Amino acid sequence: MKYLFFAIFFPFFMNCQKIQDKEMNVELKNELAQIDKDDQIYREFMLPETSPERRKEIIKEKNLTQEEATVGLGKKMDQQDAENLAKIEKIIAKYGYPGKSLVGEPENKTAWLVIQHSSKINQYLPVIKKAAEENELPFRLYAMMLDRQLVQDGKEQIYGTQARSFKTTKDGKVEIVWIIWPIKDFKNVNRLRDEVGFGQTVEDYAQDLLGKDFIFKNYTLEEALQLQNKNKK
Repeated sequence: MKYLFFAIFFPFFMNCQKIQDKEMNVELKNELAQIDKDDQIYREFMLPETSPERRKEIIKEKNLTQEEATVGLGKKMDQQDAENLAKIEKIIAKYGYPGKSLVGEPENKTAWLVIQHSSKINQYLPVIKKAAEENELPFRLYAMMLDRQLVQDGKEQIYGTQARSFKTTKDGKVEIVWIIWPIKDFKNVNRLRDEVGFGQTVEDYAQDLLGKDFIFKNYTLEEALQLQNKNKK
C-alpha cells in the first residue's frame, strides 16, 4: 500500500517542486511595471475624468511642452507605444511570453497591453493564445485581442468586446455614433463571454464602455461596413 501511495503522490510532489524552483524574475517584473506605467500615462492624460492637478503632474513628469500637452499629445503617445513595443518584442524573443509564473501579477498583463495597442496583433496572437491556454494570462484577454484582430480584418467578432465610432449627419449636423461591432453568434455571446471569464453580459459591458444611455443594437456586418465605408468618403 505504501508503494501505491508513493507512486501516486511522488509525481504530484515533483510537479509542485518544479513550480517552487521556478524563481520569479524580479528585474523583469520591475521593467514591465515601468512599461505598463509608460503605456498608460498619456492615455490617463486624455481621459475626461482626469483632474487638472493630475494633468499638471503628468506634464511635469514627462517634461511636456504646451504644444506636446495639447495638439502633439497623440504623437507623443504613438512614440511611447513604439518604444514600449520594441522592449516587449525583445522580452518575448528572450523569454517567451512574460507570464504569471515568470513575473507574477499584474505584470503578466503588460506585454498583452502593449501588443493590444500596436499594429502587430496578428503576429503575436498565437503567443497570447498559448500564454492564455497555459494560465499565464487571463483567457479573457486573449478573447479581447482576438476580437480586435477580427474587427481590424473586417470580420464579425466573437465576444463583443470591440466598439467603433462613426460620423453621421442628422438634420444637417455631424454626430458621432458608437456601435458594438457585429457579433458572429449573438444568441450565444453571453454564454461564450461567461466561459472565458467576462463578468458581464455584452449589454452591460456596452453601457459601462459607452455610457448608461447607450442603447445596444446588434448590427449586421453589412450595416457596419456600410457605416465604415461612408466615413472613408
